[in-house]
Amino acid sequence: MSELIDLIQTESVGTVGETLDFLLYECSMDDAPSSEEVVQWRDVLNRRGGKFLRLAELCQTWLDEEGQHDFAAQ
Repeated sequence: MSELIDLIQTESVGTVGETLDFLLYECSMDDAPSSEEVVQWRDVLNRRGGKFLRLAELCQTWLDEEGQHDFAAQ
């Protein structure tokens, strides 16, 4: 996943946004990221600031929704 962190740290907001949309909402459950990975992505995006803050919020929304699913499964 370090390649993905590198992408999130260095690529344009458009490229990062498309990648996150796919990983968070379109890929199969087998390929879906863990909550820990999404926390890392959110933190990197927050550090980048500016236009990337919207993507950090997207990660947080996914984490909030995922937490609800985890709770419902118990």
